[in-house]
Amino acid sequence: MPPTLTDPALEYLLQSAGLTLTDAEKAELKSIHDGLAAMKARVRQKRGRMAEPAHTYGFTPEDLA
Repeated sequence: MPPTLTDPALEYLLQSAGLTLTDAEKAELKSIHDGLAAMKARVRQKRGRMAEPAHTYGFTPEDLA
């Protein structure tokens, strides 16, 4: 599956960030972009107590849902 990050979009993001990358670095960024987007979606959600189970005790059934 080809990356969804287009060349013009990548160039815009790099210019906005003030970065200058080689063609190889740009290709690598494009190849991992979709995976990073999926990871950000997983991380940016509300978390309950189970996010840090080592620091809490006495779980209720709601905590385990």
